[in-house]
Amino acid sequence: MASLRQIRSSLRSVKNTKQIMRAMQLVSASKLKRAQGRLMQARMVLEFLDGLLERVLETAGHPERQRGTVTPGLDHPLCARREGAESAVVIFTSDTGLCGSYNTNLLHLADAHLRRDSARPTHLVYIGKKGHRYFTKRGFPAAESFLDLAGRPDPAKAEAIGRSLIQRFLSGQVGSVDLIYSRFMSSMTYQPTIQRWLPVEVSPQSTVHSPQQEYIFEPSPERVFGDLLPRWALAKFQLILLEAFTSEHSARMIAMKNATDNAEKLITDLTMQRNKIRQASITKEISEIVGTAEALK
Repeated sequence: MASLRQIRSSLRSVKNTKQIMRAMQLVSASKLKRAQGRLMQARMVLEFLDGLLERVLETAGHPERQRGTVTPGLDHPLCARREGAESAVVIFTSDTGLCGSYNTNLLHLADAHLRRDSARPTHLVYIGKKGHRYFTKRGFPAAESFLDLAGRPDPAKAEAIGRSLIQRFLSGQVGSVDLIYSRFMSSMTYQPTIQRWLPVEVSPQSTVHSPQQEYIFEPSPERVFGDLLPRWALAKFQLILLEAFTSEHSARMIAMKNATDNAEKLITDLTMQRNKIRQASITKEISEIVGTAEALK
C-alpha cells in the first residue's frame, strides 16, 4: 500500500494537472466559439455563391433566352474530366496533439482511401504536422506541405493553398483533387469525410422557368460563369478548411473536458485513500496509547 506521503504527492500532481487541463478546456472552448462564428459566415457566403451559380445554370439551360436565341452550354476548365490521370489528395490534420481521436480517425480514413486507390499515382498535400509525420514515415512523400497554420484560419493562406491546388489541376498535373477532413456537425460531434473538390460538378437543378425566375446577365452567362466558378471553388476550399479547424477545436475541448473529469475522479479516489490511511494511523496511535495506559495500571 502506498504511504501517506506518496498519496499526498500524487494528489498535488493530479490537482496541478487538473488545473492545466481545465485551463486548456476553457481556451479551446473560446477558440471553438470564434471558429464557429467564422464557419457560419463562410457557410452563408458559399450558400450565396451557390444561389448565383444556380441562377447562371438555370438561365443557360433555358431554351429561349434574350430574343429567342439558344444559350450555348456552359463549360469551364475546372469542370474538365481526365480519366486515368494522377490524383491529388489533401489531408487536413492538426499541428498539435491533445485532441483525442481527431487525428487518429482522419489518418485511418486517409490510409484506407490511399490503399484502395494504390494503383493510381497520387499527389499528397498535407495540411497539418500530424498527417505529414504519419504518412512520410510510411513512404508517402509530400507533393506540398502546409505545417504552420496551427488551427488558426488565415484567409490569405487558405486562398493561396486553394489557388496552388487549382493550378495543379488546370496545368494537367492531376486529374482530380480529393479532400479528407473532419466535417463539423456540432460542438460535440464531427465526422471524418472524403469529398471530391475538383473537377467541379455543376448542373442546373431545374430547367423549367417561370417569369419570376428569368435573369439577364451582362455581358453574358458564359462570362459570368467563367468568373464565378473559380470564386466558388476557392470559397468551397476555405469552408472546408474552416470545417477542419472548427472540428479540431471541438475535439480538443472534448478531450480536455474528459481529462478534467478523469482528474476529478482520481482526486476523489486519492482523497478517500488518504483519509483511510490517516484514519488507520490515528486508530493505531489511539490503540497504542490505550495499550500503554493499561500496561501502566
